[in-house]
Amino acid sequence: MISVSVEENPDYTETARLATEAFASPDIVFDANHVRWLYEDCFSDGTTVVRLTEVETGKKIGQIALVHQTVLVNGRPEKAAALVDLFILKGWRGRERIQMLYDEVGRQFAAHGFRFAFGMPNAKALPVNERFFNLKAFLRLELRMGLAIPARSKRVTVHEPFDRQRRDHFVSIFDRYATDPGETGVPWDGPSLFERLCGHKYTYAVHATDELLLISSPRESRKLPYTLAAAFLRATGAAPARADVRAVTRAACAFWRRPLFVYAGLNRALPAAPGIRLPDRVRPSPMLLQMRDFAPERGPLDFYRFQLIDFDFA
Repeated sequence: MISVSVEENPDYTETARLATEAFASPDIVFDANHVRWLYEDCFSDGTTVVRLTEVETGKKIGQIALVHQTVLVNGRPEKAAALVDLFILKGWRGRERIQMLYDEVGRQFAAHGFRFAFGMPNAKALPVNERFFNLKAFLRLELRMGLAIPARSKRVTVHEPFDRQRRDHFVSIFDRYATDPGETGVPWDGPSLFERLCGHKYTYAVHATDELLLISSPRESRKLPYTLAAAFLRATGAAPARADVRAVTRAACAFWRRPLFVYAGLNRALPAAPGIRLPDRVRPSPMLLQMRDFAPERGPLDFYRFQLIDFDFA
């Protein structure tokens, strides 16, 4: 017999081990500290973990996590949750067990009063979210790539590695690039952006002009190293110029010594996104945001900004 419930005190070591076993890929290894950070600190609003349990043994055999978020819609905060880390161990998989998880997810959405459900799954999981929770394709992020001259100009006033041991220093920097209250998107300020970068999976650096901040990270795909432009954030009330975008992009490539850069996202504050848009046929990932709105009568969701740091990719 299998039961479904909310896991009140998740065992992150167990969750990481089971998730790694379920995905069964040498390229996918879950780290307990990173899972704890994602569920508790990443977006600062907490996480609801829905688990499947084999009743006879008490063994956890699957789960899905609802990472709580706040989204500003024309300056009004709305409650949302992103669906992440869905897995069921081999031997217990089946439509009935998936349905049990999503039925409980629906009950949790009602109990918490979430307006939006988000998903950014891989290609295999896209139809699962749509079939079992009615998440629909909402926003396909542009995936852009380019080569930058790796150089730091005088325009760049901040150019350093992120260090979780220097909280006050980075909170002070990030506060200058806090989200404008009138924007539609995931809001960031100094403390929340600092916590967002304190994960245990990636390394970051920050580069900024007076008008624009770039968070970058070194990545590799198919043994090809590149600089990831994880997020551009404008100074509060500022209007960045093309020169700001070029300056921080070049600075990031110089910092990581990787002139190839990649950017995925939507940011209407930018006069032009860097790089060239990759055609859909050569995209390595769908980068497709799924969404369900439980209160559409409040008006449509039209993101001003949605980038990799706004979900669990970067």
